[in-house]
Amino acid sequence: MANTIGTNGTPFRKHPTLPIAIVGGGLGGLALAIGLVKHGINVKIFEAAPAFSEIGAGVAFGINSIRALQLIDPRLLEGYKKHATFNADPSRADSFYTLLWGMEEREGGMHKAGDHAFRVDDVWQFERTQEMGVKTRSCIHRARLLEELIALLPQGITTFGKRFDTARELPDGSLELQFTDGTTALASAIVGCDGIKSHVRGLVCPRVQPKYVGEVAYRAVVPKVHVEAALGTDLASNGHMYAGYGTYIITYPIENGELINVVGVKHDARPQEEWEWAHSEWTVPATKEEFAHAFEGWYAPLVQLFGKHMLPTKWALHVVQHDEPYYKDRVCLLGDAAHATVPHLGAGAGMAMEDAYILSSLIASANDAKDIERAFCAYDAVRRPRTQQCIRRSLRGSPRLTDDGLDGFKKSIEESFRWLWLEDLEKQLDMAKSVMSDRWP
Repeated sequence: MANTIGTNGTPFRKHPTLPIAIVGGGLGGLALAIGLVKHGINVKIFEAAPAFSEIGAGVAFGINSIRALQLIDPRLLEGYKKHATFNADPSRADSFYTLLWGMEEREGGMHKAGDHAFRVDDVWQFERTQEMGVKTRSCIHRARLLEELIALLPQGITTFGKRFDTARELPDGSLELQFTDGTTALASAIVGCDGIKSHVRGLVCPRVQPKYVGEVAYRAVVPKVHVEAALGTDLASNGHMYAGYGTYIITYPIENGELINVVGVKHDARPQEEWEWAHSEWTVPATKEEFAHAFEGWYAPLVQLFGKHMLPTKWALHVVQHDEPYYKDRVCLLGDAAHATVPHLGAGAGMAMEDAYILSSLIASANDAKDIERAFCAYDAVRRPRTQQCIRRSLRGSPRLTDDGLDGFKKSIEESFRWLWLEDLEKQLDMAKSVMSDRWP
């Protein structure tokens, strides 16, 4: 693709017919759009579905993610706080989760299923968290967050029912998006926010494909009253992680504590070279009997509750792990399209919010079409190392028991959360702007 839009060097921000095209209307794409609109950038969102929607229930945000919301647009943070759910216990305001034994310890049986292990606390910057009006564990129903994002978008910015096929550069330098229904649209640049199965990724790094990581997850959303009856008020009202051999379960309240989101992950114990997902779809039917077998020997009250309310499906966990650039010419990737990860650190959605802040700010500092590509290059320079490191740490962040019990896990997980939460996003943006200026601090 050429480096300019047309031959007259018209600044893209002042060209009414050539917007930045965002392919995908999920959380990341909408956050990017809000950031661009705030800076006065002409934006158009193309969404394949007939309406905005989100898959799944709860999503956890660390302080880095919440700070990204605030930096994108302070109104987004305020909207988020209207629906966010925190640990109910005041003494756990600085706790991300409490780890418990999901199974009896094999060696010696010192620890029984349901025993307390330790808490994962923010001992580094909790004061900053309080200043923002939140707590360390911050969870929200995806549908509520989507509503707040939509509320900040101008009318008419989104076109639905547009499934992206490919794009090409026209003689005048504009980019023509082609959709599967035969229609087209023009843009100055394209940002693929179309998820882990991204079609835009085929234009940027076609060799990169999602990789199955040998894990499947089961889900349930349980009314608080049922969790309290089975497990007690404490386990219903605060975030907990239960560790088992080759398995874990996480529970945390959403919807102002009225619902409890429950996710259980089962790891394939076979050698990695034998991992294979044999289904064309990643979400497939699952029975309660299969779930009970996967979590055999677990803390009985929890597994019985989970089994009673579980959705009749399981989904295969994949990552988009690679070292290819996140852009090519004037096409760029954001969020899961670039760096999908597993949920073990609760960091996937937050990484997309960080992406949206950095990328929208860099595009806003561009003066012409050539600068858009420079903005994409700078974005890749700072975001690819962090997001790929997030994948590596997330893969190690699953609290599965080994024959050594939980030895070493506490230190490892705390180090990962410190790395995750303490990122200075404004400093990261300054570094990216230095890349745009061909200078590195």
